[in-house]
Amino acid sequence: MDSLDRRHFLVGAAGGAILLRLPAEPAGFSKRALRELRADVRGRVVVPRDSSRLVYNTRFDGRRPDAVVHVESTADVAAAVRWANRFDVRLVARSGGHSYAGYSSTGDGVVLDLSRLNGIRVSGGRATVGPGAQLIDVQRVLTRRGLSVPAGSCPTVGIGGLALGGGHGLAGRRFGLTSDKLVAARVVTADGRVRRVDADTNEDLFWACRGGGGGNFGVVTSLTLQTHRARGAAYFFVSWPWSQAEEAIAAWQRFAPEAPPALTSILSLGTTGGGGSPRVSALGQYFGEVGALRRLVRPLTRVAGASLSTGSSTYFTMVLRWAGCLDGGFAACKRSTRSSFFAKSDYFDRPVGPGGRARMIDWVERRQRTPSLGSGALLLDAYGGALNRPARDATAFVHRDMLFSLQYLAYFSGAAAGRASRRWISGAAKALRPHASGEAYQNYIDPDLDGWQRAYYGANLERLREIKRQVDPDFRFRFPQAIPPAR
Repeated sequence: MDSLDRRHFLVGAAGGAILLRLPAEPAGFSKRALRELRADVRGRVVVPRDSSRLVYNTRFDGRRPDAVVHVESTADVAAAVRWANRFDVRLVARSGGHSYAGYSSTGDGVVLDLSRLNGIRVSGGRATVGPGAQLIDVQRVLTRRGLSVPAGSCPTVGIGGLALGGGHGLAGRRFGLTSDKLVAARVVTADGRVRRVDADTNEDLFWACRGGGGGNFGVVTSLTLQTHRARGAAYFFVSWPWSQAEEAIAAWQRFAPEAPPALTSILSLGTTGGGGSPRVSALGQYFGEVGALRRLVRPLTRVAGASLSTGSSTYFTMVLRWAGCLDGGFAACKRSTRSSFFAKSDYFDRPVGPGGRARMIDWVERRQRTPSLGSGALLLDAYGGALNRPARDATAFVHRDMLFSLQYLAYFSGAAAGRASRRWISGAAKALRPHASGEAYQNYIDPDLDGWQRAYYGANLERLREIKRQVDPDFRFRFPQAIPPAR
């Protein structure tokens, strides 16, 4: 296995300027409002024909914002918010455009495109970054200094949305979530005020920014993150024959959440896109020596038919490996590719027994039997270690006592395959729901999820709603799964 399966599914879309001829007037507000918006901000204001350059998931290309503001500064964002208040216009912030549900665009309102707020400054062990900075750019700057922050693997995700909703990845059990590293932020709230938030200033809003989800409490225009030393790491890949999938799942879930915190691992069950059997494999990153890693993963290699490979590299090479750009390098990571997909997630707080493992296998095999539908996968991310160290109410991110998360993915091309993919992913999640905790990952936001408020935020929901009431009582920042203000 040459690269992380997640990269096969999560190929990012880089943000960029929209070079489109402007219609005479947007659909949602007057020519006067548009003139005032252009006068109020320094950044370019355009009226796009579609959303195809705004969203990664092509399912949402049909959404056309009334306008897009390519903001150039925090002052631009504040001016746009005040303008929206005058004209009663909905605002949506976009960092990287990777919202699984297309919430970084809208068919009713104005998008604040933050892609130009992409600066990266490192000082005193901290990195201050703009929300539009892509993960690959952040890691490139940091690793040149022997530093890193825990983050996901998709290279073109904007760090703003990732950090606000959590942000787990292959350094997670060692260093925690991206949101755990947030030590300060600059936020423009719904009244147009620019607020600094940290542990001593606007403490409630700071708490909400660490896991409360992007787009809920204001527009974040700067994030300061605590970095960690990371000059290199070791890695492993292990695969098994599909006939051993049940035992491989059992071995992985016994091993991965309880492994030393220096080791983070992901298990993948997925279709191969053709005939034959699906695939089952695991991979991981270890902050230590290769020899020690090979000893640690023995519980996985004891499963019959296991094939193991290991190695080590500098940390930026490791970042490229997990991003699927190892051969093409940094330039390949920056290339833009978009896809059509459905996604769901579940958290598991207890091991999945034989019945649940059989259901995982059955649903992957169902997808494999119809290759024309497209790719399908179940990806299990181990928790434990630094991910579970904070209390459930220490930050807004509540999922602190889980064994692993499970991401369901279905990629497709064409309307018929899309309808079938939606049925497949809904069926797989329903089949495994009796085995899951009832919680779900807010960064894998799912517009079809019933009970999403409790699934994403659990017992932290009431505090989040009260903070929303304080900073956005009129629900200016809203989308279908936005946290509503307390009443």
